[in-house]
Amino acid sequence: MYYKLILLLSIAFFFGACLSPTTTTTNDNTAYVFLSKSAAAKVVTIDKKENYFEKVMPLELSIQLNQELEDQPREKTLVTYKKMLQDDLLNFTEEEKVIVTQVMQKALTMCQAIDPEFKLPLLQLVKTKGSYYGSGVFYTRDAAIVIPAPMIPEDMDYANEGFLSTMLHEIFHVYSRYNKDKRDALYARIGFEKLDNLVLSDFLSKRVLYNPDGVDLGYAITVQKDGKPIKAVPIIYSKYKHFNPQLKPFFSYMIFQLFEVQEVDGDWKVISDDIGYNLDEVTNFWEQVTENTQYNIHPDELWADNFVLLAQSKENPAALEPLSAAGKKLVTDMQKIINN
Repeated sequence: MYYKLILLLSIAFFFGACLSPTTTTTNDNTAYVFLSKSAAAKVVTIDKKENYFEKVMPLELSIQLNQELEDQPREKTLVTYKKMLQDDLLNFTEEEKVIVTQVMQKALTMCQAIDPEFKLPLLQLVKTKGSYYGSGVFYTRDAAIVIPAPMIPEDMDYANEGFLSTMLHEIFHVYSRYNKDKRDALYARIGFEKLDNLVLSDFLSKRVLYNPDGVDLGYAITVQKDGKPIKAVPIIYSKYKHFNPQLKPFFSYMIFQLFEVQEVDGDWKVISDDIGYNLDEVTNFWEQVTENTQYNIHPDELWADNFVLLAQSKENPAALEPLSAAGKKLVTDMQKIINN
């Protein structure tokens, strides 16, 4: 115990001397950086790739801010929201940098076992209190991975598989975002086709909740409803029409359904007046995406979990043994698409 403590402190001192809050650490094709609170303040309020801030609706802003602000001008609320994101940020401690570095080095090594040419933009690691989504919620924005402080392991022995798997999951979201051709090919493999000009219903336009790891809703899957094929988009939205101060967690509002879309005059329109379909109301969904994961709210989430399985299988082929034949083939096909 004493030896481990001295070793940990020695490593922490070494990295503390080498890693300032914005020092880049390189792992072959990929580099990552620990952002200070001030540096992260600029990153978390800009979304050039997915345009989250142009899309997020007043109800969602009120929910995350935990204030009734739906009647205020959206742009005014957006300013308040961005300031909240900045105020929620924290600096990484030197000890945390040592621990997260260990996990990131392993995660990126696993990525390169999938593809030696696995390339990403400069990954920006951001630490937050996690007040608005929840203390256990990681997410990405452009090339940033936002890590809630309570989820950072407390020591290197505790840098467990759960934290590693989550970082692999988030790394995939960044990879998907910066490799659109790969994204579309992966989505197509599980039955999702890209739609141009998706138009939400009045119901959804007010209640939609945007997953920061899957902001683009314009992907439809063909399923069977009452024996007939329909195209449907997966969407999360608020089960309540207005902000409710009694419901603290963001996820207390969230509901997931499939919404039928049809092409009308060159646009793809959600034709449901209000609620959509639960998965048990349609067929041929699981046959396409497989049951490798139940995280089904967006095709990027489905693939991020499959990416974790693929990465784990490079170290331990037995990681795929619990999967069905279709599930194993899906992971194998993911490898082929990434390598292509």
